[in-house]
Amino acid sequence: MWWWQYNHSGPSFTWMGTAHILVFIILLLLCFTMIKGRKGFRRCNAQKYIHRGISALFILGEISLQIFYITNGVWDASYALPLHLSSFVWITTILAFTAGHRIWFEVTFFAGVGSALLTIITPDLAHYGFPHYRFFHFFITHSLVILAVCYMLVVEQRTLRGTSVFRAWGVLNLYAALVFLLNLLTGGNYMYLMKKPEQTTPIDWLGPWPYYILSLEAVALIVFFIMYRLYRFEVKTKKNSGASG
Repeated sequence: MWWWQYNHSGPSFTWMGTAHILVFIILLLLCFTMIKGRKGFRRCNAQKYIHRGISALFILGEISLQIFYITNGVWDASYALPLHLSSFVWITTILAFTAGHRIWFEVTFFAGVGSALLTIITPDLAHYGFPHYRFFHFFITHSLVILAVCYMLVVEQRTLRGTSVFRAWGVLNLYAALVFLLNLLTGGNYMYLMKKPEQTTPIDWLGPWPYYILSLEAVALIVFFIMYRLYRFEVKTKKNSGASG
């Protein structure tokens, strides 16, 4: 029995139920609003407020999650530390806002958007359905990564290079190696490096442990390449439309 089965008698999460679909609708509307209003964001010099606001929400989200674990008497180093991929990408998002090196934006774009979108589509929420705190925390924190990248791309006009794919993939592998060692120390399963999720996820298609880890390596690199090609296609389209205009 997992920790999340304790002290919870509310509704379970329903995949593609009304609440889940509303998450997609709200996220799409927010991204659309940001894209359409990008010139307004630039004119009002909202950068520092956006950076601080999103960063604060990430930090408050992590603090509230730790309080949730502690007050429910279920805190344990095997799952409660901020070592999950979702934790890593909110940290890289803050670094992309505050640090000068472009690597943090690259990691947030490739690892953040890809993992956040997949996680939103196939959430590992188990019994925590709407309107439980974990439902809101889960979808807000993952959606914020996508919104932050959308802001950095369309408002701040940050760019990616061909080498960005390998740089982001390399950083992700280094982080996974560190997390693997910490899993051994804590008995955890951060980043699902020790076994597959309890919930049904696309990882189930990639073979047994440890072979699915190698499969994930290849899948991640392929997905990164696809994301980069889509990015380049969008950049080229904008240049052509600008030239024709």
